[in-house]
Amino acid sequence: MIRKIIEAENTTSNQEKEDWFIERTNRHIALVQQAAKKIVAKYPEFQALLDQVQKHDASKFEEPERTPYVSISWRHKLENDGFDPINGKGYQTPGLLDKKDENQATLHHIRTNSHHPEFHNQAEANLSPECRDKSLHCIDASAMPDIDIAEMIADWQAMTEELKKNTTREWFNKQQDVRWHFSPHQVELIDKLIKVFEISE
Repeated sequence: MIRKIIEAENTTSNQEKEDWFIERTNRHIALVQQAAKKIVAKYPEFQALLDQVQKHDASKFEEPERTPYVSISWRHKLENDGFDPINGKGYQTPGLLDKKDENQATLHHIRTNSHHPEFHNQAEANLSPECRDKSLHCIDASAMPDIDIAEMIADWQAMTEELKKNTTREWFNKQQDVRWHFSPHQVELIDKLIKVFEISE
């Protein structure tokens, strides 16, 4: 079985991977924009969010992020299709980028886009070398403005709809004071914005 998966990976064209990256990233951006519209419909004071999300994740389409994110997106596609050949820890074959390359792209992304808490605390921005979805230590995000918090919630909601693994609130509860520390005001705002999606479901 593993040999067949590796053979399938090796015969997949770079164009197919590139096409999937573009399709998946554009779908994610569209979901973020839909979530932003729901936030603004409930809280018109966030009207500027609609302009801000027009540039959501634009850096993924340029180097140094594009090539690694093509690889990351393809790996996640295969994982979501049910391929998990190495001890249940994710899809890996020769030819995919190593964790260091993926982490460098992810670190560039979170330091470049203001909807990530790390953008507002560059000195502490970090990632675990073992997993690009985790931090080495909790980052103080208390300098993050409300408008960026709103885009962050729209991003989380989009991921919730894509992955169907956690609710947005479950994701926040797992990360709060583990990956990111938010001020009491920010926690209250996050709670308020998450409720926009809980009420509409």
